[in-house]
Amino acid sequence: MVKKLKKQYDTPNEGWSEERIQKEDELIEEYGLRNKKEIYKTESQLRGLRRQARKLFASEDEEQREALVEKAYRLGLVKESANLEDILTLNTTDLLDRRLQTAVERKGFADTPKEARQIVNHGHIYIGDDRVNLPGYLLTQEEEKELSVEMPEPEEDEEGAEEEIVEESEEPEESENSEEEETEEVDEK
Repeated sequence: MVKKLKKQYDTPNEGWSEERIQKEDELIEEYGLRNKKEIYKTESQLRGLRRQARKLFASEDEEQREALVEKAYRLGLVKESANLEDILTLNTTDLLDRRLQTAVERKGFADTPKEARQIVNHGHIYIGDDRVNLPGYLLTQEEEKELSVEMPEPEEDEEGAEEEIVEESEEPEESENSEEEETEEVDEK
């Protein structure tokens, strides 16, 4: 028997809200997201962080508090001297800014968010020696420093093929001219 996978995100509770829909559309355009599902996944991750921060805020376990703040710091969501309240003030755009796709655009490897997504999906992005092709991958601060792009070089065969096409297009013109000259010679006789 195959275990059925559950959704890893929650959709909005209200059915239709013009303000929410407009905000989601702006986020999709700004960050080059494929669909609203990516926004919902990000919001679910954020809710999980906030929920964990609220639980730790009520408890007295200082070790777990420091671990959560350290995790948020490694992801680049908060400053080093942050506390749990800073985690509670995070919003969706803070998490969207840490995505691999956004980092590729921010570093100048792509001109638009959609171009950045395409470069990531095609497997041209490397973190250290590892190829990463997930646009939604959350980068840590250390990984962002190791980010690189390896685009394939154009092959020489393609350039040679273009030259052949140009040469072939010139030849028919010459043959047309020679036919015209032959017709003129026949007319003169």
